[in-house]
Amino acid sequence: MPVRIITALALVLSTMFSAASARAQQQWPLSVTDDSGVQTTFSGPPQRIVSLNPGHTETVFALGAGGRVVAVDSYSNYPAEAQQVGTRLTTYPTVSVETVVSLKPDLVLSLVDSDDVLNQLRQQGIPVLKLFPKDFDATAGDIEMLGRVLGAPDAGQRIAGDMRARRDAVVQSLAGAERPRVYLEIDGTDPTRPYVAGPNGYYGQLVDLAGGSNVFGDLPGDFGQVGSESVVARDPELIVLADSYSPFDPQTPAMVAARPGWDQTTAVQNGEIYAVQEQLLSSPGPRLVDGLEGLAYLIHPDRFTASGGPRLAPINGQLPYCAPGQAPAFSFGFQVLADSLGTEMGEPTECAHAEVGSGDTYQQTTKGLAIYRHSDNTPSFVSAAGRWTLTQDGVVQEQ
Repeated sequence: MPVRIITALALVLSTMFSAASARAQQQWPLSVTDDSGVQTTFSGPPQRIVSLNPGHTETVFALGAGGRVVAVDSYSNYPAEAQQVGTRLTTYPTVSVETVVSLKPDLVLSLVDSDDVLNQLRQQGIPVLKLFPKDFDATAGDIEMLGRVLGAPDAGQRIAGDMRARRDAVVQSLAGAERPRVYLEIDGTDPTRPYVAGPNGYYGQLVDLAGGSNVFGDLPGDFGQVGSESVVARDPELIVLADSYSPFDPQTPAMVAARPGWDQTTAVQNGEIYAVQEQLLSSPGPRLVDGLEGLAYLIHPDRFTASGGPRLAPINGQLPYCAPGQAPAFSFGFQVLADSLGTEMGEPTECAHAEVGSGDTYQQTTKGLAIYRHSDNTPSFVSAAGRWTLTQDGVVQEQ
């Protein structure tokens, strides 16, 4: 018998055994209630999963069910295996109901998709779970629930338990520490009216757990839009940018430091402006605890070892992306792109760094963000002025 046929049979038998084991571990049918209050009953572990959010995609793979994913949204790039999913769906402004139905899923995972769209899918007999956790504990709880639905309850409990234990360790490590004033920016597309973290939700809660005092902790909602002058008036000691790696109008530490009046703040004067990977602070997946640890390290580096440091980009660009004594310089295909764009691309303010899981590489400049997507195999540069991509035919600009 040819080796490839033996291998195929082995994979089929392995899948059948896994499904049988999952059924034996817990009782079926299983009924769960999602974050929108809708109850769904499953007769067994779903085998054809469509994920409409990067955080849910990450969770499914972490639970060991990545092989059952038949489609993901266009932003799902973690872990690296998620980039190999052949069908990638456009979810903005809405996902195509017809396309999802054609995939014949037995589970659709949603975060913020409209209830009208989700109800249309349910009317087609497709089970839908809208998982929209509002804080850290709710995220861990949803991971446990999804573990049960996918027939992997032990994995769900393990991941959630690890998240809670690491959260508790951070809180314990920061006991008695002073709380510096922290400004966390969510979206600075309009730098005169940025969106910032409020007292609750992912961002606000993480600032509190990480030992900071949110300068906009008095906002009525989880986030809000504030005037630039109010940021200056509240004089943050640390500025944390969750919009520095955004595919739209990324804000770099250098750009923020140059905003009119912001040089009066303690954070700018001391160079305490940091870029963070936004998905680690806002995505409802296992890496939310990585974001918490990274933020805690940023706010209280004296309480953590260097080996436990986060993915940060200090304003001076030296650590942790640059090796000791190394100055920021364009690398990968970014140098070729910079040669073509000239002053439009600005100067690098950090050394290039890659995400371990996705292989995507980033490098901030004084004017925007250089991005190398592993799945596209092409470098691009995005700023408020537009987007440029280096192709085989040269540089192509998109407005």
